[in-house]
Amino acid sequence: MLQKKEGVEVSDLPPEWGGVIPLKVFTEEAMKLVDQAEESGCVFRLVGGLAIRLHCQPHGLEDLYKSLKRLGDNLSEITDIDGAISFKHMKQMDKFMAKMGYAKRKPTLSTTASQRRIYIHPKNWWFCDVFYGKIKFNHDIELDHKRLKLDSPTLPLAELFLGKTQIVFMNYKDVADTIMLLLAHKIGFDDSPETINIKHLGEKYFQKGGYAWGFYHTVTTNLTNIKNVLPEFTELSAEQRNDVSAKIDEMLEYFANIPKNRGWRARAKIGSARKWYRPVETTASVGEFGIFSGKHLLEKPKD
Repeated sequence: MLQKKEGVEVSDLPPEWGGVIPLKVFTEEAMKLVDQAEESGCVFRLVGGLAIRLHCQPHGLEDLYKSLKRLGDNLSEITDIDGAISFKHMKQMDKFMAKMGYAKRKPTLSTTASQRRIYIHPKNWWFCDVFYGKIKFNHDIELDHKRLKLDSPTLPLAELFLGKTQIVFMNYKDVADTIMLLLAHKIGFDDSPETINIKHLGEKYFQKGGYAWGFYHTVTTNLTNIKNVLPEFTELSAEQRNDVSAKIDEMLEYFANIPKNRGWRARAKIGSARKWYRPVETTASVGEFGIFSGKHLLEKPKD
């Protein structure tokens, strides 16, 4: 059965695809968008699952990635192309995507509030969801122009990591993506190649003010839950699970020990008795599980 976008069946899929768009097609299109946007003067970087997949590809983990089946059996690993631009390139991106044949979906209250533009593939094969200025979900991730330039074709690793772990209601694919990101990369204190810069995360997001406490609480609780369910990820070797666990421990220790200001400490006293995140309604959030339960992190999608 063919996938549907915007309630309309996608068209003209080659019969050899069997109704499923191959990962290679998403990858080639995403790279083309990044490269040609750059040529037009617009710094466009990939975020989310596809970005993490691309960043992990050079590390010899292809078979492991496939074995995790992040979207279930007999489905494409990726369904859409997600990206990010600085606020100043918003109108430029509209013109560029129109030139590439994409139609811009009419803005809604949700997309406006979350600072997103959604573009639809010329044949309705997928969405291209583009954040501008900030990634605004449960917490805000700044899309500073200088940081966008640090890596290509994706956001820097610190922001890719944060894009998953800021999700209060993580699901299986978010956990799988986070595990692969940690397994494939180093933990460090700068933006060296292939390094998740935890110093930037701590100083930018986790130590000043009440909002920073909430961000810290979400990320550290998610990391703790991921560590707790690691033994269930039997697709990984014992050595690989130990590697991810050690990196999580290093992160948690560093984030716990960075100096916190008075506003942070005051908000910490209130704790989770008051909502510490921006609600974002998703299928996974129905029922109010989220970071209070680790069991749902292992619920793999079904066909």
